[in-house]
Amino acid sequence: MLSARTFVNSISLSRVGLALLFVICFQRFAALLDLAIVICIIALVTDLLDGYFARKLNVASVHGRLWDSLGDKAFYIAAIIAFNAQGFLDPLLSWALIIREVALYITRILFIENLPKIEQTRPFTNWHGYFMYLLIILGLFQMYVEIRGMSFTIYPFIQVSAGAALIFGIASMVHYLKLR
Repeated sequence: MLSARTFVNSISLSRVGLALLFVICFQRFAALLDLAIVICIIALVTDLLDGYFARKLNVASVHGRLWDSLGDKAFYIAAIIAFNAQGFLDPLLSWALIIREVALYITRILFIENLPKIEQTRPFTNWHGYFMYLLIILGLFQMYVEIRGMSFTIYPFIQVSAGAALIFGIASMVHYLKLR
């Protein structure tokens, strides 16, 4: 039988597989776009459920938050790769966002003594997440517009959202480094 902690962590880690499916499905075909949207919704639901069940089953922990974060990062990177491949996201901005996601984990390992205080970085990490979700929504909408042959572009808003996500993401790392 699955322990409560394993159950919750499995929900978090399911986003890694969903991320791979998203990269595969984010194409200029209506049926695949519909599937990519469903995958995003499932990923969002798992992001909400893992925290809910962790609290409800009394297994919330710093390590559990890291598993949740891995699921988030996998999906964020999938969106960055998919959007870059379709020309929706500037390559340099894509690179910077991916490097930030990798650097976050390296920073947490190198400064593991700060890990118990990680909740103090939540305002910055929340804003990073909000802008990443906005980026994903805008990218899906841009693909929808292109598939339907509509004549307006969401491209500039995607870049602004990605830039804001990067700024808050870097701020969360800097704040984590300053924890004592």
